[in-house]
Amino acid sequence: MTGQTPEIVFAGHLVQEMIHFPDRELGPVLGSPVAYGSLTASRLGGRAGLVSIVGTDMPPELLQPLRAAGVDLTGLQVLDGEHSTRSQLVYDESGHKQIRYPQQAPPVLPEHFPPGFRDAPVVAVVTMDHDLPLTTIRRLRHLPGALAVDLGGYGGAHSRARPDAVAQQDPRELLELVGCFDIVRASVEDCALLLGAAAVADDAALRATLAAWLAQGPAVAMITLGERGCLLGTADGIRQIPAQAGPVVDTTGAGDAFFSAFLLHWLRHDDAGAAARFAAAAVMPVIGRSGGAHLERFPQLADVVLQPDS
Repeated sequence: MTGQTPEIVFAGHLVQEMIHFPDRELGPVLGSPVAYGSLTASRLGGRAGLVSIVGTDMPPELLQPLRAAGVDLTGLQVLDGEHSTRSQLVYDESGHKQIRYPQQAPPVLPEHFPPGFRDAPVVAVVTMDHDLPLTTIRRLRHLPGALAVDLGGYGGAHSRARPDAVAQQDPRELLELVGCFDIVRASVEDCALLLGAAAVADDAALRATLAAWLAQGPAVAMITLGERGCLLGTADGIRQIPAQAGPVVDTTGAGDAFFSAFLLHWLRHDDAGAAARFAAAAVMPVIGRSGGAHLERFPQLADVVLQPDS
């Protein structure tokens, strides 16, 4: 696939991840929104590329699923030494998670984007913890394609630095960030951390958040709600897209896979509602299995089955 412009470029840090559940431990495994996003898009038949930084401390076998899936790794920078991001993902008995970063890679900068990647129809900024600084994002705005973001890495559930109570009440920096993008996604957990508990108190509060984001300029904004599906906002209004029913083994990477499937379907069909319903179906094989970002967790197109009335 190298030599072709990817349909979607995922930018952020790949990670060596340890996952700690109350009853078991997994790892090290390949993790990060970049890994889950690029693998989802590739397995669904899309041309996916990534822009990331790792060190020679990244075990080559962890990257093998990306190569096997055909992800374009032209934008992968490999630095000598211990420059890979390492994370510890800890779930409690109720399913809430905390992320710790014993080690972090250097920031992703505009010059790390290969020339061919800059013409991609979609560039998705999907970071662990502010992997792309705002200065990089401002320069990416000038690219010809659509720019998408997952806010989990900018003060949400993936981040160490989060808004304090004053910033939650007056989220000017967040709104500036949102205004840089065409498509914005956050989880309900992200919203609670970014904007405070009142922002997720009820459906009306969540809809108000989406309306505020859309007012900054994005064409699409969404808040994923776990088993309740997602709230989707466009120029046509705000609506709820239900989740699909099925077994849940491990929700690690679920939001990343959902967002990737959404972007690929939206890119090809220009229908946000249909893309959200497709993504709700595509994420089911991911949450039905465990073990980090390995090929068997990610569906091919034939595996995506939309349930009636979903």
